[in-house]
Amino acid sequence: MRTPQGEQQFTGSHLLAAVGRVPNTEDLTPEAAGIQLDQEGYIQVNGQLETNVPGIYALGDVKGRPAFTHVAYDDFRILRTNLLEHGNASTQDRIVPYTIFIDPQLGRVGMSENEARKQGRNIRVAKLPMNAVARALEIGETRGFMKAIVDAETQHILGCAMLCAEGGEIMTIIQVAMMGKLPYTALKEGIFTHPTLAEGLNDLFMTLDS
Repeated sequence: MRTPQGEQQFTGSHLLAAVGRVPNTEDLTPEAAGIQLDQEGYIQVNGQLETNVPGIYALGDVKGRPAFTHVAYDDFRILRTNLLEHGNASTQDRIVPYTIFIDPQLGRVGMSENEARKQGRNIRVAKLPMNAVARALEIGETRGFMKAIVDAETQHILGCAMLCAEGGEIMTIIQVAMMGKLPYTALKEGIFTHPTLAEGLNDLFMTLDS
């Protein structure tokens, strides 16, 4: 492999070639209906998932990132609500999580620390190594950490990254708190079953007061 430091050799058991994906929207001949695509070939939609042609909608991977199954499910919810139930659902402000099922799992939702700082937000960062979580010690899985970004003024949680055993499940607890616009203190002071990985959220947010 060629690197900035010169040619190097690596030894491993598997090779993953992740070169990205190209949409095959040309098979749909969108130009026949006057539907606009972006520069990468994805169908452009507004917050209600409607294309530039009134009455034509697009959902799922065909409209571009993030290309997750759970996003496609939520796209369906929006169309069902608006077209069948005459509601006014939108993709605006929806909180989109993701989990990478590596070992340990990486669960992420909301803003990263870098994103929050680029926006000039006044933030506080809570971080806890997994070797400080009782359940992680009990099951012998202490790799990784919990991390959360908190708005210093509102105390609302802006995002989190959970690189740990069941990181996706722990991230979901944070996501629910974000959906409910709970302050971080609600999780810091909440009662979680002992010993569970979720119990580590007490200690995670306690680091902000130490």
